[in-house]
Amino acid sequence: MGNLPLKASIKLSDFWGLTTNQSAMEKFYHKWIMYHELHKQHRNGMTPPQIASYLVMDTRTVKKLLAMSEQEYFDFQEKISTRTKKLAPYENFIKSRLELCLDASSAQVHDWLKEHYPVFPKVSIRSVYNFVLYVRGKHHLLKTFDTRAYNQVEELPYGQQAQVDFGEYNMTDVEGHRKKVYFFAMVLSRSRFKFVFFNEHPFTAETAIAAHEAAFRFIDGYPQELVYDQDKVLLVDENKGDLILTEAFRAYCQSRTFKVRFCRKSDPQSKGKIENVIKYIKYNFLRGRSYNGVPVLNDKAIDWLGRTANAKVHSTTLKIPAQEWEFERVFLFPLKLPFAFARDNPAYNVTKDNVIHFKGSSYTVPDDTFQKPKTEVFIREQYGELSIFNNDGEEIARHTISLLKGQLVRNTNHKRDHSKKVKELVNQATQLFTDQDKAIGYLENIHKQMPRYVRDQIGMIASAGKKYTKEEMDQTLAYCLENNLPKAADFEPVLLSLRQEALEPPTLKTEALRLQNSKYRIQPQTSSISDYKQILI
Repeated sequence: MGNLPLKASIKLSDFWGLTTNQSAMEKFYHKWIMYHELHKQHRNGMTPPQIASYLVMDTRTVKKLLAMSEQEYFDFQEKISTRTKKLAPYENFIKSRLELCLDASSAQVHDWLKEHYPVFPKVSIRSVYNFVLYVRGKHHLLKTFDTRAYNQVEELPYGQQAQVDFGEYNMTDVEGHRKKVYFFAMVLSRSRFKFVFFNEHPFTAETAIAAHEAAFRFIDGYPQELVYDQDKVLLVDENKGDLILTEAFRAYCQSRTFKVRFCRKSDPQSKGKIENVIKYIKYNFLRGRSYNGVPVLNDKAIDWLGRTANAKVHSTTLKIPAQEWEFERVFLFPLKLPFAFARDNPAYNVTKDNVIHFKGSSYTVPDDTFQKPKTEVFIREQYGELSIFNNDGEEIARHTISLLKGQLVRNTNHKRDHSKKVKELVNQATQLFTDQDKAIGYLENIHKQMPRYVRDQIGMIASAGKKYTKEEMDQTLAYCLENNLPKAADFEPVLLSLRQEALEPPTLKTEALRLQNSKYRIQPQTSSISDYKQILI
C-alpha cells in the first residue's frame, strides 16, 4: 500500500474483499493517495486555496476533506461505492435494450424508459446520461457509431418557414426479417415543432401530398415557405437551374399557396433543422424498435412526438417545441378546405369483391375498400408497377403489372378471410376466453378504434389463443381491461410478461402494487419479470 498507514491498509484490504472489480479498487486506492497528499500539503503550510490550485480541485472539497479523519474518509468512500443509484431498478431493462441496440444514445434510452414505465420518476437528463454510461462500463457495452455535425441556421420569424425531407430505415420484425420503411418529416423552423409520417412503399408525388396534408392537420395550418431537397418525388427535372415540378405537386402548391424552395441534397447550411430531425427519428425513435406494421408505427410515432420529440427542451433554442408551437400556430395559414386531387386519368370502379380491372387482369385492393353504392380509385402506371390511390391521394395498393391477360394479381397483405364477417370473427375469438361477455366488450372496443384493421387485430389475438392456455388468456384479458390497453399489439407482450412472472419464484410484494391502474406499453423482446415488476414501483 506504499506510504499509507497500517490502519488505512487494513481498511483497503477489507474493501478489496467487498468487491471483485479491479478498476473500482484502483480508483479507491488513488482517492486515498489524493487524501494523504492533500493533508501532507496542509501540514507543509499550504492554504486550502493553494492546495486546490495545486491538485486541481474545488476549494470547498479541499476544506471538506481536511476536516475528515482517516476513518471518516474511509466510511465516506465506502458509502459512495455501495449506495443505491436512483435508476438502479431499471438497470436490467437498460442493459437488455443496449444489448439489442448498442448505438442507442442516452436520450433514446430516456425515451424508452418513459415509454415502458408510465410512472418513471422525474430525473435530469444528466442523471440518465451518467447511469447509461455506468451500465455501459459495467457490462462492457461500448458505443460504436459516429455522429455528424451540422451548422446552425439563423432563426426565422414565426410562421415563415418549415423544412421537409424524406428518409428510409431498415427495421427488423418480430420474426427477425428485415423490413425497409419510408418516412416523411416536417419541422417548423422557428418553434422546432416536428411531424413524421411512415409509409410501406417509397413515396410518390401523390403519397407525398397526402403526407403534407397529414402534417398540416397536425400542426394546424401551413407556413409561408417550405424548403426541400431536390428530390425526384417532387421534381421532374432541373433545366439549368429551372426546377420543373411534377404536375401533381405543382397543382398542390398552387392550391395551398405556399412558396417552395429547393436546395442541394444533404445541405445542412440550407436545411440543417430537418437534417437533424431525420437523424433524430432514425436514432431516437426507430433504432432498436421492432416492425409491427405501418399503422402501428404511425401510432407509436404520434406518441413519441408528444412524449419526447416535441416535449423536450431543444438544445439550440433552449425552449420546448410544443410550447413554442402554441405561439407559432397563430401565424400559420389555416386549412380551410381539404385538398382535392385533379385527375387526368379516368377513375376505376372497385368491385364488390375488392378488385379493379386493368388491361385485361384483376388487381386486389385492401378489404373493405368497396363501400356502397360505388367506390372509385385512381391509378398510376410506372416502371412496370401499378399504384392504386383513393380519393385522398393515399396509396392503398401496389402491384407488378401482369404481362398475361385474365390474371388475378393479389397482394399478400390483402389475403384476408372475406367469407367471415367481423361479428363472426369476434364470436370465434371470444371462445378463447372463459368470460365471453368481457371478451366481446374488449374486441368490440378494438373494432371501434381500428375499424379498417379489425381483422388483423382480432387475428393477432386468435393467433395467441393457439399458443397459450385459456387460463393465461383470461389473465391477460383481465389485465388489459383493468389497465386500459385497447390494442391487440399489447395483448401478447402482456401475456408473455405474466407467463414469465408465473414461472419465477415468488418474491416479497412492494407497496407499489397499488399502482396497477397505470397504462403500460410492453415490447415482447424487452419484457422480463424484473422489468414488469419495476413498472409497478
